[in-house]
Amino acid sequence: GNDPVKGHIDLGTMPADVVPPNIPYSSSDIDAAGNDPFSVGPGPVWDPMLDRPMTYTSMSSSGPLMSYGGQPKRRPARLADVATAVVLPWLVFFLVLSLFLFAYHEMEMVVWILITLCGGLSMLFLCLGACARHGSFLAVGFLCATSVGMASACGLWLNSTYLERYWELDAGQEFKHVAPTSSAKETAGASVIHFTEGTFVDDRRTLGFVAGGIVLCLAPVVAPDAPAALVEYWAVGEDCCEMRCNFDCGTARDLGATTAVTERRGPLYNKAIAQAMSVYGLNSTDDAQLVSFVNNPKAVIADIWDESLTIALIAMIMDLCMCVVAGLVVARVLSRAGPRDGFEKSL
Repeated sequence: GNDPVKGHIDLGTMPADVVPPNIPYSSSDIDAAGNDPFSVGPGPVWDPMLDRPMTYTSMSSSGPLMSYGGQPKRRPARLADVATAVVLPWLVFFLVLSLFLFAYHEMEMVVWILITLCGGLSMLFLCLGACARHGSFLAVGFLCATSVGMASACGLWLNSTYLERYWELDAGQEFKHVAPTSSAKETAGASVIHFTEGTFVDDRRTLGFVAGGIVLCLAPVVAPDAPAALVEYWAVGEDCCEMRCNFDCGTARDLGATTAVTERRGPLYNKAIAQAMSVYGLNSTDDAQLVSFVNNPKAVIADIWDESLTIALIAMIMDLCMCVVAGLVVARVLSRAGPRDGFEKSL
């Protein structure tokens, strides 16, 4: 009658086929439990509230202390670990791609050193995860290594397609009152050229050079009073002319168009110039420059930078979405793997 445990168990509600547990308050049980009145003996204990056996599991800071029906309850992954698996790889991607955008053109060696350090950090996570059998470290290391590789590939592509051209034009000089018959050596290193009044593109000597599925268009830039056979400047464009006429690239046909930005002279344009010289009997110097006629050269240069930033921003958003999906998948897989290989295992 004075037993505090028996006072809370209603034996009348217990099923007939269930034998009441042996409460360890006899002298022998107390001695076996080390004289601890709060210890629980072996075997299931009946829960009078839920009318079912109750079992105890190991103590955990993030999971329940007990489960019912003899089945251990799965402990979920901690929110901080899931956030780390998502945010850290994305920050690595953001850092590497930003290095290509803002620093690669001036500090190429420093950029590659920092990228190597990011790759080393990824390898460190992978090694720690493999040695300690820590699932979350393995996941973070793999996602970070993937982010380094993807950001480097994206950055190199942006640099070769947009950024090299942008920094070249941004650092170039601007020349005014340039005669189309003057030597192209005088405007070496130019990014913007303002020709003298009356300069025009000789549409009658247009050449369309087909290469790689596109038409490279070029025509000589000449003065109105002396359409010389020696060409120092070629107006160029892509898919904006017919094979031998109708040069309509940029603002070349606009009345009074005399402003142009310089273009790179690659192997394909060299072949096109050689073909134009053969077709029209022209001569061109080795230093002849290629130009594209535009209205506002500063706006053209700014558009190159804006386009590269837009592509980089889209890449960062896509990488963030992939990191979120990967983090959720990894969290689900590791939480199913159990506490030894899951997020709750500590070194």
